[in-house]
Amino acid sequence: MNTVLPRIISGVVACAAGLALWEIVEIKGTMLVASFSLSTIAAACCMLAVVMGIAGCLATNYFWEAVLPVLGRFLKRLSAPWQPLDHWSGSLLLSFSLIVYFVIMLNLLPDQPLPEGNDQAAFLTQARDVQEAGGPSVLLQQLFAGEYTEANQHPLYVAILSYLPDYEAGKRLSAMLGLAALLLFAFGIARRYGNLVGGLTGLLLAVNAAWCRLTGQVVCEALLLLIVAGLWLVLLRVPAEGTSETRPRFLWIGIGLLLGLAWLTKGTALLLLLGVLCWRLSYTVDWRRCLPARFKVETTESETEPRAGRLCWKQALLSLALVVGSFMVIAAPLLIRNARVYGSPTFNANSYLLFEDEFTEPHALIEERGSLGNAVRRYWQTHSLAQMIKREVKGLAWQVFIFLRSLGPFPFHEGRLFFGVLLLPFLLTGLLTESGPARRLYLVWLVLFWLAFAWYLPIAAGERFLMPLLLPTFAFIGLGLARAGQLLKPLPAESGE
Repeated sequence: MNTVLPRIISGVVACAAGLALWEIVEIKGTMLVASFSLSTIAAACCMLAVVMGIAGCLATNYFWEAVLPVLGRFLKRLSAPWQPLDHWSGSLLLSFSLIVYFVIMLNLLPDQPLPEGNDQAAFLTQARDVQEAGGPSVLLQQLFAGEYTEANQHPLYVAILSYLPDYEAGKRLSAMLGLAALLLFAFGIARRYGNLVGGLTGLLLAVNAAWCRLTGQVVCEALLLLIVAGLWLVLLRVPAEGTSETRPRFLWIGIGLLLGLAWLTKGTALLLLLGVLCWRLSYTVDWRRCLPARFKVETTESETEPRAGRLCWKQALLSLALVVGSFMVIAAPLLIRNARVYGSPTFNANSYLLFEDEFTEPHALIEERGSLGNAVRRYWQTHSLAQMIKREVKGLAWQVFIFLRSLGPFPFHEGRLFFGVLLLPFLLTGLLTESGPARRLYLVWLVLFWLAFAWYLPIAAGERFLMPLLLPTFAFIGLGLARAGQLLKPLPAESGE
């Protein structure tokens, strides 16, 4: 029996936990022992994970030969085909989630931070300028003419906010967009997986602290979440390779249009586009042939049989052309403005911050560094490879922490991390249950966002950068909770007749 892969996984767990423990000790120091806190519990959990990871690496073959068959049977049960599960409790959860979100926002909106020296102030300033210039129609003309030069806040949310460039009205606008995203996503997931999963997903979103805080501020995240909700629901309709479908071309066009709207809202949507491109191209590769023999799982299928799920290059490039083409059509105003004013279609002022060690005003950096290429060359000349690796590795440890904490409910603060740890097994269960291509896309997005914002950590860190991942994450957690409940105590599905 092949025991190399579980030993490698154990080693990765030990290394990740060790890095997290190192960061906790570096930040808290002797305070971990002097006063009991949540950090003390987190350090103890990391220590336990390190010990278990090392034990897994050093365990005998006899141990793994006894454990792996049991684990295999359990995973087989989890990955069994999922049938949409409709239950009266799901409808109740869907209704309850809307009420909970409404009540939380009523209490949260008055306590939001004031627009003073933050992103809210920047969006309100830009929106007032657009309103005074003549509104969104004039903004569109200025983008094509290269007269609108704001390179930080993207124009779609600014254009919408220009109708109501007021702090209180902007907060209510964001809350309504957040409610619309919650409704769209919860009911879309209910249609895909059944109302029980939809209800669980809706409730998890409604009580989520990051969701509630960001959809109550005058920032673009609420609009971005609404667009990503639609994007994910369209992506779920993409058929698995090898199935006969007549709709894929329209789906790819819709995906490209939604990605374009997302990028017009926030620059980080380029990671969503890059993820879709990598995801689609990944189906052109026979990954089993790339694996060393020691990592391959024994199967009964013949080596001469065609691999399921493979995609020819022609199909992949056609779908990508539709995505990129429709993206360029909807994003044309900003692409043209960037090319005319800054010389790069995807220019963003914050790109310069990727090659700094601390936050500096982006527009000042543009004047000081000149081109982005100059900023890149300067960074390479002043930093060693070891420093770059340390920056990325340290950032990855923090991104895992931020990701898990972002799953926690309102009104907790740092304690949300433990709710994230509790939900992690259900996320893994949901990923095992979902057998469609969306699972691979989610993992590609997760890796891209973690790598990108791990590098960005010295400049800024926060849950708002990972918000696009929140929707599919809670969809998989809801699916995992329903699957776990189904395995423990099957719920009788209601008849549709």
